[in-house]
Amino acid sequence: MRTFAIFFVILAITLTYASAQVPSVQLKVREAGLFGLKGERIATVQLTGSDRAAPLTDENVSAGEYFYFLLSSNADWVLDEDFIQEELPKLTIVQDSLTIPIAWKTDLLTDSLGTSVILGFPKSLKLHLPFTVQFVLNGDSSRGLMTIPQEYWPGFSPFRRALYEAETAAGEKRFRDAIAVYENLMETDSLGIFPPFSELKEKRTQCFDGYVHEVWTAFATAAGTSGLRERINAVELIRPQLQFAVDSLPNAALNIMPDDPPVKALLDRTRGVMLRLKSTRDSLQQALDDQNVRWILEGASTGKNGPQFQTMIEVLAYAFSSLDFSDTTSRDLSLRLPEEMQASLTRSNLQESYETFIRQARERFQKREPLLPPAFMENLRRDSAAFPLPMYMMLRGVQDYSAGAMVKALEAVYAVFRTCYDPELCRRFDQMRVFINLRLHGGRPEAMALIGEALAAERADDKETASDRYNAALRIAPDFAYPAYQCGRLFARTGDPIRARSFFERAYEIDSLYLSAYREAWSLYQLAGNYKAMIGVLTRALAKGNDYWETNLHLGIAYFGDGDLAKSIKQFERAWELNPNNYQTNVQLGLAHQAAKSFQKARECYNRAIFIDPHRSEAVEALQKLDEAQKSTR
Repeated sequence: MRTFAIFFVILAITLTYASAQVPSVQLKVREAGLFGLKGERIATVQLTGSDRAAPLTDENVSAGEYFYFLLSSNADWVLDEDFIQEELPKLTIVQDSLTIPIAWKTDLLTDSLGTSVILGFPKSLKLHLPFTVQFVLNGDSSRGLMTIPQEYWPGFSPFRRALYEAETAAGEKRFRDAIAVYENLMETDSLGIFPPFSELKEKRTQCFDGYVHEVWTAFATAAGTSGLRERINAVELIRPQLQFAVDSLPNAALNIMPDDPPVKALLDRTRGVMLRLKSTRDSLQQALDDQNVRWILEGASTGKNGPQFQTMIEVLAYAFSSLDFSDTTSRDLSLRLPEEMQASLTRSNLQESYETFIRQARERFQKREPLLPPAFMENLRRDSAAFPLPMYMMLRGVQDYSAGAMVKALEAVYAVFRTCYDPELCRRFDQMRVFINLRLHGGRPEAMALIGEALAAERADDKETASDRYNAALRIAPDFAYPAYQCGRLFARTGDPIRARSFFERAYEIDSLYLSAYREAWSLYQLAGNYKAMIGVLTRALAKGNDYWETNLHLGIAYFGDGDLAKSIKQFERAWELNPNNYQTNVQLGLAHQAAKSFQKARECYNRAIFIDPHRSEAVEALQKLDEAQKSTR
């Protein structure tokens, strides 16, 4: 910073110096006559403004259409109209061999100081260069050299103010502000007349140097006393600041080239700092990533991170099951989470760990490595019994699918169906099953193209075109259940349950393991209160090999609704065998036992439900009603 101080002391002396008097010359405008008669006359020509305002400055000198000079007579004579009309045109200015005549003049002026006239010369006159004022007298000339101090040159005051502004900004270490001022000055070619202009390039480079030094110093100070996340944030903050220096220091418009020695030296140093930053950031991120996901990879649902681990695995199951299983060519992972899952991450302060895990999965996937770390999958397998849902099989199915192991993925899907009680997750894995079979038994490109058109029509709210395309796909691929299922969903969404059920039934007739088609059909019958039809769909599903928690529970509900308590209890007990940790199963089995007057069994079921989830109210309310019912039978 000492360089800046010396520069601005010199600058202050250079730019604030004022002449002792206004620039002027004296010219002989009449020779001495014979014997001194009518002696010689001397006139003074001095720089002025159009209004002769004092003090004289660059701003009033430059104001107006011309540059103005005051021609006045000495004390021993006075100007008159004859002189102005006849003699005054003999006065000219010569600059660079160019003679510049008077372009404008006032009338004769008379005041306490004598007589005078203001002359205007065109602004082609360059005040920053010396010029000669001459008066042609009897074939000869009276000349006076005039050099205008720079404080009267056009632009002096704004230039001085801008340099002071840059000096102040640099002194306060506001280097970017100073750089902006210097660049603005350098872009103004007319300021090149001032001597300090030649030093602006150097001062700009010095400001960039100071800027890089200050940015790095601030980073080093902040990073030395903070945690991993804060240090990474500090790196992210400093990188664009240093990139600004790398990008902005060379400037062809200002004739500042990257290979200029001072510029190249600073660029090399700054790029070196950025390389160090990248290495630092990579190391910090690796450490933070390890910190964020180590507990997920290690598992232990019953350890100190047990609740968080269970939440995380549930969220990951929803995230990875949201993949577009119809596209096996994409190397990008487009994952979606329901709002309640996002809220769950936020409540548990798990967002950063989740994002880190997903980012690492994307990186592995793009490198064609296993989507999920093998160690994580092994630890999750050991913990699988701690989860009420088959989380391990869900993630294993996605892992196998992403690796192209379709047969193994299909085995995982059926394992998910066996115990899963979340209909949305079952629907997603059934979608995976459809596309696994598509790849195992032929791609059906023509039918899939028509289905794509149908989906686009649905998004455009064109139900008729969508149903036509689904039917066309079904016609060209009559053994392909997917278009029938999609058409059924279209009719169901648009309030047409009769047509919807027809297409769902067609879907599971074609594909007897199409769990989602069965679900949609029995749900529509349940909604209509048609329990016998519901029983028909579900018994068919079981007969075709769909012996899952979902089919057994809903068949129990159907029998219960139809009044067949014995069969209802049988199906509920089968659902309980498949997944004893499901809240709904225990409540439904308790209601069936209560209806059959098996009060003790009902009480046991309600108590199990309360133990599974003490925050839900259904089991508590059912137990209260059971107590009241038993009292009334005494």
